[in-house]
Amino acid sequence: MPFATDTEEIVAGYAKHLSYSDVRQVAHAIDTGAAITVEYIATSGNRTVRTLSDLELDPPYLDAWCHLREAERVFTLSRIHGVMPA
Repeated sequence: MPFATDTEEIVAGYAKHLSYSDVRQVAHAIDTGAAITVEYIATSGNRTVRTLSDLELDPPYLDAWCHLREAERVFTLSRIHGVMPA
């Protein structure tokens, strides 16, 4: 499936676990400043659900404000395993 934006193509290249619609949601949030909620697998292997805002793409990372930790955090795109609207 062709990507609508460069952001979608970049996200898809690093977040291989995500479906096309999840890639589109992440890219849209990056491009518009919208918040999203992601299922994230930490380096420890723990699965967490995080609401993120103020997303900035820095491949292979995503810099964002994490509402759970109330702090800026860096997320590895390949560790994002699911996306839903915030």
